[in-house]
Amino acid sequence: MNNLYRGIFWIPDTENIAGTAIYFHIPCNQNGDIDSGFEIPENMSAKSSENYNHKKVWDSLPKRITAGKSFDYFSRGRVEINRGTAIIFHSPYIPQDVLKQWLIEKFNLTSLNGIQKIRLVADNSVHYKCYLDY
Repeated sequence: MNNLYRGIFWIPDTENIAGTAIYFHIPCNQNGDIDSGFEIPENMSAKSSENYNHKKVWDSLPKRITAGKSFDYFSRGRVEINRGTAIIFHSPYIPQDVLKQWLIEKFNLTSLNGIQKIRLVADNSVHYKCYLDY
């Protein structure tokens, strides 16, 4: 069994997800509980300290990775795990079929890890707004 993960990601080039994706993951079980011993650095965590914060993580990255862009410039998303279901919230500009396969591989979203269902949610909210919206 491989480690199962939840976390956040950015997709700078939606036509080359595997070649351009930036991601941070948190080892967890099929209920989304963080593996003991893993701590999200305070300068990268959300208020709950149980998850990464997109803006804080982005601000901690070197310019060679961010290209000097703001955290909300590129399409991005989040992988949540809850009771054997992986829920992926993402910018609507990311092709779901390619994204799903990439996430299965990078976040180990497999039945061997207790994942019975994967649900992708193309989120049109302000939260996932990116340069393609302007």
